[in-house]
Amino acid sequence: MSTNISEAIRTRKSIRAYQDKPVSADILAQIVEAGQWPPNAGPFQITVIENSDLRQKINDRTLSFMRAGEGFIKERASLPGYQPLYGAPVLILLSGPSGAPFNAVNTALAAENMLLEATGLGLGSCFLMSPCWILNEANNSDLLREACITEGNTVHCAIIIGYPAAENKFTTAERAKKGQVNYVK
Repeated sequence: MSTNISEAIRTRKSIRAYQDKPVSADILAQIVEAGQWPPNAGPFQITVIENSDLRQKINDRTLSFMRAGEGFIKERASLPGYQPLYGAPVLILLSGPSGAPFNAVNTALAAENMLLEATGLGLGSCFLMSPCWILNEANNSDLLREACITEGNTVHCAIIIGYPAAENKFTTAERAKKGQVNYVK
């Protein structure tokens, strides 16, 4: 399935439930390549995690962190059946050299390209910040090593990709335009 960019922008939404079905290497390569073409101002790293054991470790530590937190994250983690990675077969971490001034922007732009490419290819995806909370803590450096994150990098964002499940109780039904627009002529 292929779609144009305007349609992908309008139809992309955060999918929070996935089928237990792998994403083919060819499709995954297309999505990752889209992440290599963002506007950017410096180096960044894309780390694709298909290893189910590593994804589960990241999911479980993120969930523990959220349950110990406050406010929205604790409420979200308390929902029956909630899992931070939503059962997605692919987790992509985006990182860059710690302290580089534009890392968060570079990685977010790369992530958006991949989210739109996934939508255009008929897959579901979701932008995540929650894994970053634990991956950048010193006591979780074992996960960074296992994920082959370059030493000295900070994980700024993550995305998950897969085939949407029929039942998706954590996703809102409709999206709405956001942001205030001003035209200055």
